[in-house]
Amino acid sequence: MFALEVSHWALALVPVLILLAIFVSFDAFKLMSLREILLLLFLGALAAVASYPVSGRLLDTLPIGFSNYSRFYAPWIEEFIKGAVIVTLFRFNRIGFKLDAVLSGFAVGAGFSVLENMIYLVRLSEFGASTWLVRGLGTAVMHGTTLAILAATAHELAERETREAAGEFNFNLLWFVPGYLAAGGLHMLFNQFPDQPLLAMLGAAMFAPLAVVAIFTFGTAEAHSWLEKEKKQHQTEYQALHDGGWPPSSAGQRVATFARSLQPPFDAQVRRYWEVLAWLVVQAEETLLEEAAGDAAFDRAAIDAAFAELAALQASLGDDIFGAVKRMLPFSRNDYWELRELKQRIAKEE
Repeated sequence: MFALEVSHWALALVPVLILLAIFVSFDAFKLMSLREILLLLFLGALAAVASYPVSGRLLDTLPIGFSNYSRFYAPWIEEFIKGAVIVTLFRFNRIGFKLDAVLSGFAVGAGFSVLENMIYLVRLSEFGASTWLVRGLGTAVMHGTTLAILAATAHELAERETREAAGEFNFNLLWFVPGYLAAGGLHMLFNQFPDQPLLAMLGAAMFAPLAVVAIFTFGTAEAHSWLEKEKKQHQTEYQALHDGGWPPSSAGQRVATFARSLQPPFDAQVRRYWEVLAWLVVQAEETLLEEAAGDAAFDRAAIDAAFAELAALQASLGDDIFGAVKRMLPFSRNDYWELRELKQRIAKEE
């Protein structure tokens, strides 16, 4: 009896986690640590907890049967609640590349499905292995895939803003609407086969890997192209600053004018802050490119020293001057995300 229960739990919970592990292994840039993956799974589980009372309340108040609810209402409610996690990750700049968005979406969806299936395993323990196979290889994989599509679509629509100067960034919830409609529609399509669960499971099991791998392939090529382009731009900026001049751009002119209006030593500190920051961003981009090539290496001591100098310069400039400079600098939210990735890689080496 115990062995049978263990097999049911394994069928319901393990397949989507194995698939997540496979997708993580496909990431050439090694963007996610185990800690980050566990956090995303936890956030997905929280979303499942949030959706459970909402679903129950609707069933109590609306004149619909469980079948109609699961087919036409649940997909939109669940995708909305799962999607709120992705919106939050975007808002706080925790998603950088498109493949990072895909992994984050699939991990959150996997966490949602794992907790949802655990609830069903406890409440409906009398069901047989076929039920838990459908839940584990069909429903769970569907939850991860729909949210991965939502996240990737939002990333595509937000890309222009996230790659422009962070001081001009404008967050827009409309980025998430097309992906939400696609996720809700796919979820609803999956739920249209209550009498043919094996068909729905096979559909999800075949569609999910193809969809995620396709986005991965596109996202990897896109990330590599952007990194090469931005690294050249940041190297040019760094070299101009290192040589004692200012980058020949509109941002360079604005910052130079502002720096000249300041009293010593703040004028020199503004230039130095930009120089150190540009150097660190180049190191972050080179590290990601080297990681994709399989030979990542970095000078930890030099990078640690640069981060320390950056913090000291920020403190010396003060809140008002630093705030003005940061708004004028041409670094994007994506650049700052790359810096966070570099810090995390340095921390792993400790």
